Parts: sequence; C-alpha cells; structure tokens
Amino acid sequence: MNSIHLDLQGKTARVLFQGLPQARQKPAIRLLTPAGPVATARVTNGVSAKLDPFKVTAAELIAADPELALAAAGEVLDVDSLSAAYYDPASPSAEPVSDFKQIDIVYDAAGAEKERRPHINRKTNLDDLYPIKIGKRLPLAQGLTDFVFKQVYQLIHEDGVTKDFLFGIAKELHEKQELALLGSGPKGNLPLVVRDKGTPYRAFLFGEIGVGEDDGKYKLLLLLTDQELKRPAPAPNSAAV
Repeated sequence: MNSIHLDLQGKTARVLFQGLPQARQKPAIRLLTPAGPVATARVTNGVSAKLDPFKVTAAELIAADPELALAAAGEVLDVDSLSAAYYDPASPSAEPVSDFKQIDIVYDAAGAEKERRPHINRKTNLDDLYPIKIGKRLPLAQGLTDFVFKQVYQLIHEDGVTKDFLFGIAKELHEKQELALLGSGPKGNLPLVVRDKGTPYRAFLFGEIGVGEDDGKYKLLLLLTDQELKRPAPAPNSAAV
C-alpha cells in the first residue's frame, strides 16, 4: 500500500491510498491433477523472431517450417532476470541496439503531430519533502466530462486524525459538488507521478459522504488523467463564396 503527502491550506498529512476494491470478489480457483496442483510458468513458445509473418509465403511454409525455432522451445523464463531489449527491424541480424534515444510524440486535438521531445524517466513524487498541494476547484460536472481518467485510487485513513482530515476534504467537495486539482513540487503546479518511470498525470480529488445509515462514512478518490477532451478547431471553409 502506498502513501501520499497532502497539503490543504497549510495542514499536511501522510495518508495511504490503494486501488478500488472489487464490487464482487473473484472466487478462489485451484487447478488440480492426480499429480498435484497446477502452477503457471512462462516459457518460450518456439516461434522464430526473425520471421516476418507478413512476408512469408505459402510455398515456404509447405517446403519447411521457417516459423519454428525448436532449439529454444519450452525454455523456462526467469521473469526477474529479464529486461527490455530493442532491435532494428531493418538490420539483417537480430542484435540488440543500444545507441538510440526515446522520444515522446505529442499530438493535438485533431490528431496531428504537435511536438517531439526527449523522454524523461520520472521518479514518483507522491510522498516527497514537498507535499501534494490541494489547489483550485472546478465544477464536478465539468471535470467528469472534460477529462479521460486513466486510473482511480481510494485514499484511506489509519487513525482518527487522518480520518478527520480526509473526511473534511470529502465533505467540502461533496457539498459544493466540486473536484479539487492537485499539484506537486515546491509551487504545487507540477503533475503527479505514481510510480518510478511512470506517466505524469494531472490529478483531481473527488469526495462523497454518506447519508442516513451511512452517516459518518466518506469516500475520497484520487482521479488521474493525461488526456483532456477538446473539440478540434473547425476546418476553414475552402468553398468559394
């Protein structure tokens, strides 16, 4: 379980967050055979990585088996010892390439390429020295329709102090029907990075409190997005007037 360092008008607290619980728990399934329980393992499939499936012909498949690499078939893979490797598809031999640069391509609302910039390996910043600042608000309906939320986490408390802190935030957002924008860094204007080498996200807090039998309960969700819904600019009318 991870923690996040929050700041609200000078009041700070480190609280825990986790993925949303499943509405229905999946049943525990055990696969058994007369020889004992069945376990999964990753193995090589024996398919040749050098073969281009779009270029192979039926005659080649009939004459031989170019798609098979049986020497390595069934080899057990140790997942912890594996790392990513990049290959040049135009190279005659499949050798790992090391002298390359990763770039991020940014597209505009119309899908046209807007910018290319070097890829940055970011570190998580949720529990840094500088707390995550809870900043300006926007109407709930606007926030839920203007952004595509990729991940959702639930903030939870460990004691009465952190419960009062989180409940107060959820109550204010619930009563005003607002989302709160979050920001990292010294000025609180930077995106949030949940995990090392992860994607930077614009983040919001959504709050809801219980009524009736659920009085005293609250829900405070961390909403993460890296995509804003915008209408593309109307194309100029090329027809002659």
